[in-house]
Amino acid sequence: MKHDFIDKYSSLDSVLHRVDPRVKLLLSFCFLVLITATYNIKVFALYLVVVAALLVTSKVPFHFYFKKLAVVTPLAVLIAFFMFLSYFIEAGVEFSIAALPGYYPFLYTVALLVSKIYLSILVLTLLVSCTSFNSLLWSLRKYRFPVIVTTLSKLVYTYVFVFIDELHRTLRAYKSRTPVLRVSRVKVYGNIAAGIFLRSMDRSDLIYRAMISRGFTGEFPEGNSHRLKRIDIFAVLVFFSILIAARLIWKM
Repeated sequence: MKHDFIDKYSSLDSVLHRVDPRVKLLLSFCFLVLITATYNIKVFALYLVVVAALLVTSKVPFHFYFKKLAVVTPLAVLIAFFMFLSYFIEAGVEFSIAALPGYYPFLYTVALLVSKIYLSILVLTLLVSCTSFNSLLWSLRKYRFPVIVTTLSKLVYTYVFVFIDELHRTLRAYKSRTPVLRVSRVKVYGNIAAGIFLRSMDRSDLIYRAMISRGFTGEFPEGNSHRLKRIDIFAVLVFFSILIAARLIWKM
């Protein structure tokens, strides 16, 4: 079993992977704010070029990004649909192909919103795919996030694999005894689900007791020793260059 469904490609070696996680987290947050605050479609063309260059630089397979975009596509379609619906209900007009040019301002707004959704998902996917989960939590600690938030996030990330592991083991045992699975056996599946939860709780309790016996006091030790390097300064300079270019394009 692979325990890396969030940071699956964080062990690759690329320019983005070598940037300090604190810098990546801060620049990603600033980039998301910049995307949210932009209302010029020309600037979004610049953002798209920048994100595309980052995707290539990350060395992460493109199908990984497409899967993430496919997950949010229904949400983007629903938002666009309800925006259309509310527009026509509020305006009290009927949709007509002949009057399509008159809807240009509204279509412009919808296109901006959908672009913001997709670009934001790509930026977040870049962040988590080029940075390990532990490094992200360490960066949050350095930015003075509450200890309870980072500790709980680490525990949830750890114990979710315990549940998944028990799920796989139980289903594997069930399939070995009943090769033909029958959906109609609701009671059987209910008993299986209950058994998975109970075994996961027992195993989680054993893991927690092992952590206590090894000196766990509610905080995870800081195992990272990142230092700011030239590449981190270069990343900050690139971001400010993008900010200046976006400002110039906005005034055009």
